[in-house]
Amino acid sequence: MIDAGRVPESMDYYRRLIEFCADWNYNTVQFRLADDQGSALRFTSVPDLVIHRNAFTADQLHALAEHAHTHGIDVIPELESFGHTGFVTRSPRYSHLLDTDAHGDSEFSGIIPVNSESADLFAKLYREIATIFPSRYLHGGCDEVNWGGSAISQAALKQKSRARIWADYLNTLNQTAGSLGKDFIVWGDFVLHKQPDILGLLSKNIILMDWDYAETNPRKLSDTLQVVRDNGSRCIGAPALSCYRWGARVGTDQLKNVEAFADSYLDHTNAAALGVMVTNWIPSRYLQRSVWDGFAYSAVALNEGSEIARAEGFRRFVERHYNAAWNDQWRQVYQMIYDDAMSFSGAEAALPKMTVPWSSSDELATVLRQKATGPTPFSILRELLAPLEAEVKKNRVDFQSFLLCVDMLAYSSARNALVVEQAGKSLAHPEADAEFIRDISSRDQSLTRALENDWDEGRPADSPARTELLFDLQPKDQLLFQWKQATAYSTLLAEHPGKFQELLRAAATH
Repeated sequence: MIDAGRVPESMDYYRRLIEFCADWNYNTVQFRLADDQGSALRFTSVPDLVIHRNAFTADQLHALAEHAHTHGIDVIPELESFGHTGFVTRSPRYSHLLDTDAHGDSEFSGIIPVNSESADLFAKLYREIATIFPSRYLHGGCDEVNWGGSAISQAALKQKSRARIWADYLNTLNQTAGSLGKDFIVWGDFVLHKQPDILGLLSKNIILMDWDYAETNPRKLSDTLQVVRDNGSRCIGAPALSCYRWGARVGTDQLKNVEAFADSYLDHTNAAALGVMVTNWIPSRYLQRSVWDGFAYSAVALNEGSEIARAEGFRRFVERHYNAAWNDQWRQVYQMIYDDAMSFSGAEAALPKMTVPWSSSDELATVLRQKATGPTPFSILRELLAPLEAEVKKNRVDFQSFLLCVDMLAYSSARNALVVEQAGKSLAHPEADAEFIRDISSRDQSLTRALENDWDEGRPADSPARTELLFDLQPKDQLLFQWKQATAYSTLLAEHPGKFQELLRAAATH
């Protein structure tokens, strides 16, 4: 899955991704066209939507779909049509369609399902999408919805149940898709889990996409698949590689999530199981060229099952992508990069929690309250990788990006530990504080330049995600932007070391 709705990337990268998918026996790419941040397609049928600066024309995306077709890849367009519809409701022209309920999940929003204008608007957008993408499928989104706050929805809820309104709206979208010759797909979080009474009211030909990014037990996924089959419906499994739990690298549990879906849906005797879509969210969280190994591993799991993936997935990647000889050192690298990945969620209790680089006085004060730590696994990992670089005979730029990712993770942890250590020395040796923060500033600048160069290889240099915090995203979602912020702050402290000394002394006295 390509999350262009959050951050559009370059067309050259998308073409390369499609070629990689074909080489590793994927047969489908899901292309998310829009989200709360904006639309990655420059629609012409509906004016005044919120459009990304680096959005694509219809001709560009049609050419991409045709390129994919020549490689045996079907490109399924996805357009958020209920929740995640800020690309519509953030526009002054359509703000009256916002339906957020103050008593619902404040993280999400929705469009009014009982206003005929909503369905009419998406009918126009679906028709335009249908002329661009030849796929037999159209994904309508409809996950993480918070709706019911508008007067028109409140009135409707006095006449019908929430489940009935949900189903009526999705069935209307399905009829529109069907009139265009498309099989309609929706996310399954509400339909299957949060409000399962919707399921029985849906048209049976609507395809559900069951997403769960934490489940690692294939039996539980199979149980949900059985519910879908008993209802007479069909389902696509949707694990994740990149998701809300992680930063630049994901952990072993995320591979297990992919494995569980693969093993559940590999039962080709189950007519309800249409396959698995590996989701990959918010590109600005990770270095684009550093994560090919996860895509390759997932491909092996989907095609041959989890046992083969665990035994051969990374070996095949190293041999095919880097044209390097597999050995025990490579094995250690891939075991460590996944086993030691730090999570933002804190769910992985045995590992340190991932944090964004400190870029303000408050954030630095928080770090200074921590205890000093020793070398991180990423420092050890970097030492393992150093001699392997000479073995890489193919796709060296990808390996360099992988190295940069490890360097960044190692330095991110060390940066915290070093400043805590310096605080402990500051009272005895205050003259060293200025030199210390100048060194941090210099290292920050060097890393940020490298991250900018990496970004520019496959993402637009003028992308807002590079220079500003996007609507409804968090600092952890924008790796490069946060390092730019951190660098600006450490440079400011280097220019005014007295301020840095004040912060260190304040920490020492507490």
